[in-house]
Amino acid sequence: MRHTRLRLRFTILFILATLTIFSLITLYTFIWSTNELERQEQIQDAPKSPGAVPFWSAINHQNIYDLYATPASTIFKRKANITQSRIEELFQLIRNAHTDQAHLVDIEKLYPIDPKWNFQKFLEERQAQEQSDKDADTVDSATNLTKTTKTQRDLTTAEKTMSKHDKIQLRNYVLQMLAKWKKEHQNDEITTIASIMHDELEQDEPSKLNTSWYKYMKTVTNLRVYDPHSSPFKRLLNHLQNAEVIEANEMPQGTQIKIILDLPDSFRALLKPYRVPRNYQTLPDHFYFSDIERHHAEIAAFHLDKILGFYRVPPVVGRLIDITRDIREKATEDLANTFFISPANNTCFRGHCSYYCDTSHAVCGKPGDRLEASVQILLPRPPDVDWEKITHPYRRSYSAARKAKWESNENYCYEHVFLDEEYHNRLLLDMMDLSAFDFLIGNMDRHHMMRISSFGSNTALVHLDNGRSFGRYDYDDLSILTPIRHCCLFRYSTFARLHRVYRQGLSTLLSRSLENGEQLKKILVDEHLTAIDRRLEILFGQLDTCIKTYTVKRVMIDDGID
Repeated sequence: MRHTRLRLRFTILFILATLTIFSLITLYTFIWSTNELERQEQIQDAPKSPGAVPFWSAINHQNIYDLYATPASTIFKRKANITQSRIEELFQLIRNAHTDQAHLVDIEKLYPIDPKWNFQKFLEERQAQEQSDKDADTVDSATNLTKTTKTQRDLTTAEKTMSKHDKIQLRNYVLQMLAKWKKEHQNDEITTIASIMHDELEQDEPSKLNTSWYKYMKTVTNLRVYDPHSSPFKRLLNHLQNAEVIEANEMPQGTQIKIILDLPDSFRALLKPYRVPRNYQTLPDHFYFSDIERHHAEIAAFHLDKILGFYRVPPVVGRLIDITRDIREKATEDLANTFFISPANNTCFRGHCSYYCDTSHAVCGKPGDRLEASVQILLPRPPDVDWEKITHPYRRSYSAARKAKWESNENYCYEHVFLDEEYHNRLLLDMMDLSAFDFLIGNMDRHHMMRISSFGSNTALVHLDNGRSFGRYDYDDLSILTPIRHCCLFRYSTFARLHRVYRQGLSTLLSRSLENGEQLKKILVDEHLTAIDRRLEILFGQLDTCIKTYTVKRVMIDDGID
């Protein structure tokens, strides 16, 4: 009986202790959750982290708050396969090789070609083989052979069509052509847009010859689209920043809304409105061709272009505009008809375009009539000045179902680019410059290359349309470097400038330029700046791999272009 009472007492004490512990845990949880709710109420206006901002809601995210964006919790870091000491060794190696090559005048000895090998004959054989392959494809279709059989034959053909000997001869031939091009054009006079347009302006619109627009056009040459040290350049930036808008009209082409602004003194500018916050990242499952365009990406790309010394991105500034005064009241009828007042009492417009031009994805002032935008100078177009639109050899498929040919053919540069005589000049190295630039800014949307053909053959590419860059800082898309990886050619002057900014700290230079030269604040979040430094090292690593494969003299080219 005594043992029974003891057991009963022990059971009661155990139950009471358990209930006490449970009550204390419940009380602590309640107090913690209450404090958490109070803390969330205090910061309810703070923005979400990049990963927590869904794509569609990001379009309507308030731009006034994205300056205080919280950093991402995880950052993907692709390690460059090159060390800092190796980069310095590479620079010394390239500089010494460049000095040695400067004393060599015999191109044929520098890049020897087998006397039995002839480019034109080789090209004809290649074209005949391609025609034979097309005929075989037709036969395959007629006999209903399986798709697998075709694919296997195509892969076998790609592997057998270019021998190692042919690659060496073709590479040396291209190098000879680049050297000859330099010799023919190294004494070319620099031409300006102003000189091209002068006679026609003098006859039809002589008043334009006295405008600040014409003074700026005197600085736009076949080698660059602005001179950062000139007074017309500084006046241009001020004009884009502060000039009154005379008329606002939609740009007729393009997948997303863009506004053409007519400004005083004959200037015209392209406006891209705010769409997503600075810390928004393109979703991993979101295709490049449907990505939203970002105004801050255009601004950052221009500043990077200026730091790298390319001077090929038309000047652009960030501007805080009044959406009613600067656009709605100055809009053409078609654009004005798309304006409305949102339920939040903000002024909005949707415009006309392929993507995101509906009421659900309208461009709205936040709050009220305030709107951030990038404003970029528009260079003269036809019929005043002729442009050449070149399909990029490494253009993506712009399809969710198929890949481009270059994505599955490691010989693509040899089989297509090197065989195209249109690239046996500065265009080939300009494309490599563009590839390096696009990789640094993370731009996958480079379907065409543009240049001013009125200047003739010795004219640089103009790096237009960078709105889909700076989409992700947690991922480095190496496919953007494919032209450099496949062709393994690079301009010496570009490498020298990249090495200079590497030593100075590219992200530091870019951050300083954005802080000192922009009215809008925090154009790039810190993670993007970190990504640029990382990508520069990856680019050096790719060039190091090319040099180990082909030697310095067959990779680094001095074509006389600074």
